[in-house]
Amino acid sequence: MPITLTKDEARTRAQLVSHATYALDFDFTGAGHSPTFRSRTTLRFDATAGSDTFVELVSPHVHSIVLNGQALDILAVHRDDRIALSGLLEANVLEVDAECKYSTSGQGIHRFVDPEDGEAYLYSQFAIDDARRAFAAFDQPDIKGVFTTSVLAPAHWLALSNSVAPEPTAAEGSAPVAGTEHGVQRWEFAATVPIPCYVAGIHAGPYVYEETTIQSKKGPVPARLYGRPQLREHFAAEDIFADTQRGFTLYEDIFETEYPYDSYDQIYVPEYNWGAMENVGCVTISEDKYLFHSRVSNADHEARSNVVLHELAHMWFGNLVTMQWWDDLWLNESFAEFVSTYACIETTEWVDAWVGFGSSRKSVAYVQDQRPSTHPVLGNIASVEAVAGTFDMITYAKGASALKQLALTLGYSTFFAGVAAYIRAHHHANATLGDLFAELEAASGRDLSDWSQAWLETAGVTTLVAEVATDEAGAITRLAVREDAPAEYPTQRPHQLEVGGYSWRGIEFMPVFRVQVSTEGEVTEVPELIGQQRPDLLVVNDRDLTYAKMHLDQASLETVSEQVGDIDDPMLQSVVLDSLWHMCRDGALTPAKYIDAVVAALPVIDHSQVRASHCANVITAVGLYAAPDSTLSLAIATADQVWQVLSDAESGSDLQLQALELFAALAASDAQADTLAALLSGTQTLAELPIDADLEWSLVSGLARVGRVDDADIDARLAQDSTSAGARRGAGARASIGNLEAKTRAWERLASPAAAPLPNSQAYEVALGISRVNDPAMLAPLAETILDQLRATYESLDSFMAMRVATYAFPHWAAGRVPGFVESLDAWLTANADAPTVLVKIVTEGRFEALRAEAAQRA
Repeated sequence: MPITLTKDEARTRAQLVSHATYALDFDFTGAGHSPTFRSRTTLRFDATAGSDTFVELVSPHVHSIVLNGQALDILAVHRDDRIALSGLLEANVLEVDAECKYSTSGQGIHRFVDPEDGEAYLYSQFAIDDARRAFAAFDQPDIKGVFTTSVLAPAHWLALSNSVAPEPTAAEGSAPVAGTEHGVQRWEFAATVPIPCYVAGIHAGPYVYEETTIQSKKGPVPARLYGRPQLREHFAAEDIFADTQRGFTLYEDIFETEYPYDSYDQIYVPEYNWGAMENVGCVTISEDKYLFHSRVSNADHEARSNVVLHELAHMWFGNLVTMQWWDDLWLNESFAEFVSTYACIETTEWVDAWVGFGSSRKSVAYVQDQRPSTHPVLGNIASVEAVAGTFDMITYAKGASALKQLALTLGYSTFFAGVAAYIRAHHHANATLGDLFAELEAASGRDLSDWSQAWLETAGVTTLVAEVATDEAGAITRLAVREDAPAEYPTQRPHQLEVGGYSWRGIEFMPVFRVQVSTEGEVTEVPELIGQQRPDLLVVNDRDLTYAKMHLDQASLETVSEQVGDIDDPMLQSVVLDSLWHMCRDGALTPAKYIDAVVAALPVIDHSQVRASHCANVITAVGLYAAPDSTLSLAIATADQVWQVLSDAESGSDLQLQALELFAALAASDAQADTLAALLSGTQTLAELPIDADLEWSLVSGLARVGRVDDADIDARLAQDSTSAGARRGAGARASIGNLEAKTRAWERLASPAAAPLPNSQAYEVALGISRVNDPAMLAPLAETILDQLRATYESLDSFMAMRVATYAFPHWAAGRVPGFVESLDAWLTANADAPTVLVKIVTEGRFEALRAEAAQRA
């Protein structure tokens, strides 16, 4: 892994360097056969006269380096992926001519070779600090640059960058591309406004596009949606453009600033590490996640709308006004997370977007915020190497929840007025949390320092519990909200929340009261409810307005244990089920009772994302939290119940689709395997739910897990499905084969590939497939192997890919099933104290979750 920049180095360099302009020239004509591309950088910048600094460049071969007309000794100045610059003038010109490597890790310039048409498709991913993999750069957020980009590529390709797509011109004197009949063309992109390196973008290949015009307050803005040609019919351009237009209209209004760039393109890209990325004017969107070529759930459609609005929000919040250093990454991501969910509710069909947010992303934040690796929302990032570990749901969902609380505290109109003032004050520049709060305090007239300390500068998640007493007639004599804070972070937070009471009327729950409460300290009395009849169900975070786990009181727990299937309000369903999930994780509810509640609720859950989240949780509860000697029987019993739900569901419904995916993930008996095989062969069918390509692979993976599918079967299916999606899903299915030999081979593909390393998307599927097993005890020898080779594997991969592979392949399944597993993790942490910080974080989190799993298993 390349050496990364430290905060101190970045601060020093930013004091020396300013007014950067980049003229970039990329030659991609050899993309079909060469491992590298030619990159020429002309970087002009001002500096303190006589000072020394450096630029970053990751390159296997540098042809020349010229500073202010003087050729530099390449071997002397290009070391550790940096070019040392000394004796700078007030105005400087650096010219670097280099070869840079294409990647298959999703970092730098990623090259994907399509197995169907044999063509190469390129896209850039420069965040966090991977611009240096493509050109010589001051690769930090607070040295913005004006970019002028030129691309030489095959004539049948398209290129797009941060400014409006130009018409290509014939490249004089260039030979045809080797091995093809195609000539070459050049694309010359106009200069951008100042932008940080990490949101510069360059994508090229034989892409196709749909186009429209987005209406902005400044006039029409050209917009395109790109992707691979064989997937064009699945672009859903009408939906994407409609969401984009809605976002433009809302954001220009609430930010009180026109869209700041000359065009807005979006491009589906394969083998992408993230969901999407906010490159200025050329947003990348994961083809694997959000280009739907098979039937997907409503949860996926809602998630795509949210992603489109999230990345668009960054054009103002992150790109126009940029964080000064990665400490304020949360400010970019939390705000985009908050405002995109708000935008879904205000402008799209997804009017219950906060429901899905709470059951998925915020619930995951609760999990991550309990670990020893938790961190405050406001970061303290010493080096770029540590940034990858903060791309988590604390940064995204907890931060968004905190901003939602702030908007409730100040009032939405005041909150957005402060945000708009912040954008106007710092446009095209860099800013910090302090700058934002200065505008919010000016707009509201309130001092927010205590609020910031409690919500943004203190780690950990608290738990809300009702303290309630009644008289003999059942009337409330006292009701209070108690906030339990973890011992490591004993801070109560000020919450704006609602306490709700619901009465079960035989067939449904009816609301009987809802009161607004502003909490302060450990216990907050709620005198308004004294004298009210105690309800059957008491919810101290009704409507999920705040960020805190909730444990139901005993009477409410007994009620929902019997009648959870009678809750029909989407938000109440989400709040109650999420409470049960975290009570299960906290050892206050057995896994079996949580699973029973979810299965009982599945037929009536109204929100697709709530179903999706709890289906995933059920798989975890069965495989990790259930007692080892009951795992198999619980999986079989739960799968049978899920099959009944599926059978009773409306034909072709979202519920039927999600229940089938859950059944395939749980199936463990011979009879259940027979059902999967019958569905796959077509001898058994489900009305209005055809088994498309994605469902086929889900069934194949389920059959592999129970030993009904082997390598030859997967090879035969891959021969019929030659798509990139087939290769990705097939890799995961192969790793799911349920015996030690197959699992060991799968790990070896990650740790010591015989030939070329797996591309990132296949590597992730393999890592996840290893953990799909009905009998984790069978894999005991593999746990030691993985731990022995984990560091070397991590250090052999690019940073983000390394993090994902290590997280997915970590042997969580060994908890409680492999004797001495926690002790082996302790030994690893002792022996690898000098390992990369993100890897240490992954193993530390794994140890914590193993202890939690063992506690749940004992319960």
